[in-house]
Amino acid sequence: MKKIALFVATIVAVSLASCGGNKANNEESTKAAQNLKDSVAAVAAAASEAAADKAVEVKDAAKQAGEELKQAAKDKAEEVTNAAKDKAIQAIDDAANAAKKQLGENK
Repeated sequence: MKKIALFVATIVAVSLASCGGNKANNEESTKAAQNLKDSVAAVAAAASEAAADKAVEVKDAAKQAGEELKQAAKDKAEEVTNAAKDKAIQAIDDAANAAKKQLGENK
């Protein structure tokens, strides 16, 4: 932004300097204005390229985060499923032992 502001200030200065009516000065001013225009275009192109690079970087980071989140969800689902399976087995074993005990007391 500071560079663009500097370029704009230079354009204004060149425009004011060209008001003298001198043909040589006008040609110099025109060349300076063209150089300034080219510099502004180069800065804009560089800024655009940097923004595009950053967008790709952010997109890749988001994709990676999504993959990590997906894997974490899969791992957690497996953990919960295994815990539920273990509790179900324990509940069945407890019920079987209680039934055996009940049958043993009834004899």
